[in-house]
Amino acid sequence: MKRFLFFGLFLAAFAGLSNAQEHPRYALIWHDEFDGPTLDSKVWMKIRRSTADWAKYMSYDERLFAFEDGDLVLRGMVNDFLPNDKAPFLTGGVWTKHKKAFGFGRLEIRAKFDVAEGYWPAIWMLPNVNKDLNWPHGGEIDIMEHFDISPMVDQTVHSSYTVNLGKRNRPPQVARPSYRVGEYNTYGMERFYDSLVFFVNGERTFNYPRYRKGVDGQFPFSQHDYYLIVDSQLGRKGGPEIDTTQLPVELRVDYVRYYEVDTRTDVIPEPKEFQQFCSKKKKLRKVVYDKKTHFDDPDEYRIVMKCGKATLSGNRQWAESTLTQLVDENGYIANLEVRDRAACPVRGISLDKYNKRLTFNDLIDILDAMAFYKLNYLQWNEGIFSEEEVNLLKERASDLGITMVAAIPLTRNVDVADLEDSSQLSAASVVFLQTASKDGGWFCLKSLEANDIDAMRAFAERYWRGGDAGEGTIENGLPDVLSTAGSRLANFKEKLTVHRERFH
Repeated sequence: MKRFLFFGLFLAAFAGLSNAQEHPRYALIWHDEFDGPTLDSKVWMKIRRSTADWAKYMSYDERLFAFEDGDLVLRGMVNDFLPNDKAPFLTGGVWTKHKKAFGFGRLEIRAKFDVAEGYWPAIWMLPNVNKDLNWPHGGEIDIMEHFDISPMVDQTVHSSYTVNLGKRNRPPQVARPSYRVGEYNTYGMERFYDSLVFFVNGERTFNYPRYRKGVDGQFPFSQHDYYLIVDSQLGRKGGPEIDTTQLPVELRVDYVRYYEVDTRTDVIPEPKEFQQFCSKKKKLRKVVYDKKTHFDDPDEYRIVMKCGKATLSGNRQWAESTLTQLVDENGYIANLEVRDRAACPVRGISLDKYNKRLTFNDLIDILDAMAFYKLNYLQWNEGIFSEEEVNLLKERASDLGITMVAAIPLTRNVDVADLEDSSQLSAASVVFLQTASKDGGWFCLKSLEANDIDAMRAFAERYWRGGDAGEGTIENGLPDVLSTAGSRLANFKEKLTVHRERFH
């Protein structure tokens, strides 16, 4: 098995790039977009009334709940419609208690709410245990609370350490960041074994670490999974009077999304089916090709790795590319199985707008890189090379599974990605956030600089995985990092770090 090491031409271009990432790579595991007419009963239920300050006006009445324009709407109202209920106010809330719990990872909620005296919308979490813990011993995580008419939201951590022992400043337990009043904001929280990290609109606002090894119950947040509570609350102990002239009030939730660290693979493009059977690795000692197994799709391949032996079937070039990326720097690999296929049959590179004269070695490097990232068409101008060089290049391309053409065939459902230098986004981000056409696309490679190579990698990822990679939105010139495409983009950028460092 030959091992492809990324061409030395790119080494200088990559040398100044940072390997640091703002957060670990994430994959979207679960989400609720509230596009249906009812709650998903497998996940949510309405909150029952209790004596707790936040739940004393809770009601199941349908007027407190609605689904409008893709939002879950939770209301707080004067009780002038349930004569047998003596509560002066009624509020709506939902939770995932005993139905869905969230582990280590990233939780994002996009929501907006009314502002009124005495109104208290909140998005928060409690430990999901069979028997309720005596609060606050299991911990409480307040992803967002808004009190009355404050121009800020509260993000707070509660535990026995902060409540019973009163240790609220070692470390600080609360942040009060600003938010966009009257608009949708995205509230986020990452939970790790040793810290909680909070966000508003993608900006990190607050970190609550395990302090002094979590003694005195300071950090119970690694001991349980947590369920989610979203509610429209009215009135609170020590708060102002409820201004009835400002009722009813609403908390509107656009979506809830939960991400976990994506530990599958750093392969570009990412395989659709990947299963690792154990974390222990063994030296890759033998590679065999199964000639008896065939697939209808010419791009499809399979790798079965067992006890140091790799069995490849299907498209040999693409299987070898993936295997090369999976083997670590010391030649070790875990037992695993990969089965993959391309969503888009055309994944082409165009050199029409390449900004420097290409040499024979440049073309060899480009062909090797294309094979490594499973790109299968190259549009080029053979007139600048000798007949011998043309034959050698075509032979090399054929061996790598790449078809060389003189012009881009203009075909319906095939994109041509020609990036403008003036874009506010990186070239890789622009490529990734474009929706991949069904039949594929062409990417205009303009140079072998780092930005262009990153964009080529993004093109390979996007057009191998296809249009189901997720929809992305761009607001104010920046990608919505909380969309499915945004999540995959963050995942992809983490992979870029590995590839810049290792495959050059």
